[in-house]
Amino acid sequence: MTVVMRKPAGRAVLVQELVARQSRVARAAKRLFDIVFATLILLVTAPLLAVVAALIWMESGGPVLFRQPRMGHGHRPFVIGKLRTMDSDGRVTRVGRMLRPTGIDELPQLWHVLTGEMSVVGPRPEVLDRVPRWEGELPDYWARHLMRPGITGWAQVNGLRGDVSIPERLHYDLQYLCTWSLRLDAVVLWRTMATVWRDTRLTYWR
Repeated sequence: MTVVMRKPAGRAVLVQELVARQSRVARAAKRLFDIVFATLILLVTAPLLAVVAALIWMESGGPVLFRQPRMGHGHRPFVIGKLRTMDSDGRVTRVGRMLRPTGIDELPQLWHVLTGEMSVVGPRPEVLDRVPRWEGELPDYWARHLMRPGITGWAQVNGLRGDVSIPERLHYDLQYLCTWSLRLDAVVLWRTMATVWRDTRLTYWR
């Protein structure tokens, strides 16, 4: 599939200018944090990921990872990977029901952080086939690709996870790009961990 790059319109022009003014030192610090964080978490969780991969294979066979083309930074597509939580019929598996509330199924995306395709914090990468539609309906949508997509983001910690309003999610994504700072990334990461802890407690200890 070919996605045609277009010049951003409307408020996206302002977003593009603000992103261009971001401190190179701050951006380098963000990248350094991404590398250190992803490396540490992957090393610590490697045994857990191995066990979970075995459980997925034993329950439903087939590939352990679910792969899907997504749109990345600068309109460069990439194939994202996450632990598979659904069977061939599109139903959530028993292992999947355990993984989703904890976010463990998202951990393989840390590899994309190491390769530079993603960041720990940023706008969530959209499914590639959906991008032309949203760019056609929302002229400012282009601007959300001005930074690396993230495993978690400002929209997600404000309750916009899963099947949500795309214009509303875009509002938070552009707000993140306009006001980005290392402090904001820290806030997003802290709120993400708090949400995962809450969801894990509700799932396993309610």
